[in-house]
Amino acid sequence: MFSKRILITALMASVCLPAVSPALAQNEKGEIPPLIQPAPAPAILVLDQAIAWALEKSPVLGASASRADAADASRSQAGALPNPEISIEAENIYGDGPLEGTGGAEITYGVEQLVELPGKRGNRVRVAEAEKTKIYYARDGARLDLIRDITIAYAELVAAQRDLAVIEEERNLAGEVRNSVAAKVNAGKEPQIQKNKAEVELSASDIALERARRAVNTKRQALAILMGGDIGDFSVDAQSLPPLTEPESFLSYQERLARTPDAKALEADVSQAQSALSLEKANALPDPTLGFGLKQFREDDTQAFVAGVSLPFPVFNINRAGIRRAGHELNAAKLEQRGGQLSLEATLTETYANYVSAYREAQALKDSVLPGAEETFSFSRKGYDAGKFGYLEVLDAQRTLFDARRQYNQAILDYHTQKAVIERLTAFHADENLKREEP
Repeated sequence: MFSKRILITALMASVCLPAVSPALAQNEKGEIPPLIQPAPAPAILVLDQAIAWALEKSPVLGASASRADAADASRSQAGALPNPEISIEAENIYGDGPLEGTGGAEITYGVEQLVELPGKRGNRVRVAEAEKTKIYYARDGARLDLIRDITIAYAELVAAQRDLAVIEEERNLAGEVRNSVAAKVNAGKEPQIQKNKAEVELSASDIALERARRAVNTKRQALAILMGGDIGDFSVDAQSLPPLTEPESFLSYQERLARTPDAKALEADVSQAQSALSLEKANALPDPTLGFGLKQFREDDTQAFVAGVSLPFPVFNINRAGIRRAGHELNAAKLEQRGGQLSLEATLTETYANYVSAYREAQALKDSVLPGAEETFSFSRKGYDAGKFGYLEVLDAQRTLFDARRQYNQAILDYHTQKAVIERLTAFHADENLKREEP
């Protein structure tokens, strides 16, 4: 009876279950695959990909491009000529006596054109041209800013991943040391307090490990936001960062400052102010208006041409205040250009010093400090296992080693950060990453 129930239950289950169940189906080897497939590994994002993605997706660059298009339109509008005016004038209509009605009307059909004197349209165009140039250089500067920010964020994520790897290794070593100390304590070769110290070190490593994991997630999100978001899960490749190379001479960087978008934008400010002053001087002279027309005499059905010219008489307004204001604006633009140049040079001087310092520190840590710390720790571990050293010597050597590794990682991050800043200041990526249309 019991076996029949089992058979009936099995038959009902076979009917109720789907005809094909991929999760439960056996493969060619007779194995049943897991119900939950493992998640795909995160994509490896290299630095050049991150920069290219950000340059394409950044809303800031999109706004800069729109402003550049608006500047193009303003430049075209500045060169437009004044529109002519069409007029119709009727005289001698609906009067008294012989002028009653429209039989004696005189109707004039005319066209008037404002004629701008030389210097007005040309300077107006030059003012708009300078404004367009400034916006183009501002767009270039925004691109360079983004390249710098992406590079720094990428280096920070690499540093966070390296820190995580160091702390994971530190935690593993702390576990090994704890086990070694515990074995000696159990054998009566070490006091109990040494085991307690090892347990404390292991707990501290666990806390540091969790903190390092959170730091990696935070830096990953920061990089994704700079790239425009919605890029999915990813990790970065430390090898895609440029290798540590000795900085060029300060003079080579200083020579590039004059060719950067920041310096060119300051030049465009001065050029715009000069054109604005010329325009205000030209505006001091009034523009004549020429008129031509045809007059029709209804009374005898005859016609005649008319012509005229009108010219404002400059008595009350000769634009003295406008010229004075434009002169002050030009002087301010020149002073701002000089101040901007000094600021760029000061920033370059400070950044270059930090750049060189970070490079030297990283090289010293790599060549001397790290090898010495690794050798000391290895020697102390072997000596402790042989009973020649105490636990404190091992703990001190371990801390020295991992402090040196973290210091080296920070020095590398400082190097890439300062390099990205100095390359932004000197427009290092202008030729290879920026395809600016000449204004």
